[in-house]
Amino acid sequence: MTGSTPDQASMSRPRVEFLRLDGMSLTPSAAPAFGHGLRAAVLSAQPGDPGARSLLVRAEPYWCSHDSGVLENDLEILLLEGDLRLGDCEFARGSYAFLPRGLAVAGAETRRGFAALWMGEGRAGLSQDSNPAVAYVEERRTGPLDVNAQAWQPVPDFPGRTSEEAGSGLKVRRLRSDPDTGAYTLMTRQAPGWCDPRLESHETWEELVLLQGDYLMGETGMITSGSYIFRPGEKPHGPQATRGGCVWFCRGEKEIDFRFTEPEWSAPRCREYLAQPAPEPQPQFWGNWS
Repeated sequence: MTGSTPDQASMSRPRVEFLRLDGMSLTPSAAPAFGHGLRAAVLSAQPGDPGARSLLVRAEPYWCSHDSGVLENDLEILLLEGDLRLGDCEFARGSYAFLPRGLAVAGAETRRGFAALWMGEGRAGLSQDSNPAVAYVEERRTGPLDVNAQAWQPVPDFPGRTSEEAGSGLKVRRLRSDPDTGAYTLMTRQAPGWCDPRLESHETWEELVLLQGDYLMGETGMITSGSYIFRPGEKPHGPQATRGGCVWFCRGEKEIDFRFTEPEWSAPRCREYLAQPAPEPQPQFWGNWS
């Protein structure tokens, strides 16, 4: 985990399976560490202070902050609705950015308000130190970019799972990959009727937000758009299926690997789920992401 001490990096966050983001209680919070007036809910957090944490953050129309400084730790943002200017970074709905520690930021504002996934490695605030302990590395920065303008690609081979195994119904948008650690941020799209009857586990932790559609997530059952999961490494999960298709936002701390098991109950569970009619098209929590 970039931006964390060795002791912090060895500790994962507790499992969160699952939260409904439309049911979260947002409270006035200094956790985003930018000015005043933001409301936030903690989705998951690493033990210790300051530990890595993920927030759902909201701002009202015409919110602004005149604070300036440099980012104390790496910060990832996915704007779910509205608009945001953070220093020289302009976000619209569907914008994603990975902003490295040491980035200079001069003020922030919104005209229409915003809702965002706000994912920081430690306290993702501003330091007034003109000579920060960690120099800014421009090559680590990604975006802001419009995720919906990125092409869907076939899933590549990963350790333990080939592209052929994943099937043609699974596509990916890779938003970011760290060349040193393998840490990744990406989106996946599963076509209607896609399924994998196996249980899978990974060495990396996974952070997942279902942006669109329906999904059978193993013993958890059916979830729909607006669902959040944080799963530490080595936690088997599955089987997985979607009737109407879906889009996920996904993060991990290292390149993902796959290990599979297939208990007797998992394939019948998928068949039972897929045998039901596809859900009627519904307004998605944050619109269309496909």
